[in-house]
Amino acid sequence: MARYRSRRRKKRGIASVIGILLMVGILITSILPTFLYVNEVNNYYDRTVVDMKIADDERSYENLEVHAYGYNETAVNVFIINRSPLAVNITRIWVMEPSLLNYTIFNATNCPDLPYQMSSSEQVTYALDFSDILNFDGFMIEVTTGRGNKFSSITNPLTYDSENQEWQTGTMEFHIQVLINSGQGNDRFKIEIHGLNETHYDWIDSGNNVQGQFFSVFNVPMPGYYNVTALKWGGGQFNQIGNKTVVLTWIVPDAFCQFWDS
Repeated sequence: MARYRSRRRKKRGIASVIGILLMVGILITSILPTFLYVNEVNNYYDRTVVDMKIADDERSYENLEVHAYGYNETAVNVFIINRSPLAVNITRIWVMEPSLLNYTIFNATNCPDLPYQMSSSEQVTYALDFSDILNFDGFMIEVTTGRGNKFSSITNPLTYDSENQEWQTGTMEFHIQVLINSGQGNDRFKIEIHGLNETHYDWIDSGNNVQGQFFSVFNVPMPGYYNVTALKWGGGQFNQIGNKTVVLTWIVPDAFCQFWDS
């Protein structure tokens, strides 16, 4: 009888161990996948946060300088400089009316050079055909990048004057700064600005006597070559004391001329 009871006790002990092992196995098979899933979700979330921060940083670094200007009667050039330290993917060039009610889109479909990957400090020019939309009142031009940024042309709005057959820009201005150094004192000066084909754009007469330095800034309507002449009053007339030719471009819209009155 004693031997029989001992075997039953051993079987009960084994059953208890097996039950515990089964319970542990069930817990492992149910909890471990959940733990791994939660851990994977957390890792994915962390990676997403890091990727979004990198994308936001890269987007904030983008900096394009855009100049749109008339090339001829029906064409407009869009000159772009990548001022950012990153490569920029240009995806579209948008051409819209200033009212934004009606718009024409230039994209990869009718501008085959797009999309285009611009490296840092690279410059590129796109020629757009405006022959079908010259009857619009004006044009607002924007460049869109693959990171979702939009950069407006510095020359917006761009309009075409059909009467004079020339393009006109909006906010873009061209300046010629002129400085005359005079050691004589009590002098009177005159500045003349002539453009292409000897077109007279602007001039100024100091009117009163100047001592030391005479400085003035001239606004001219468009880029190009300009002849700057400095004259001094004497002997009942203005006599030339200096002459220089300056070049204004969409990228360098300002020029500085200095003359010395010996």
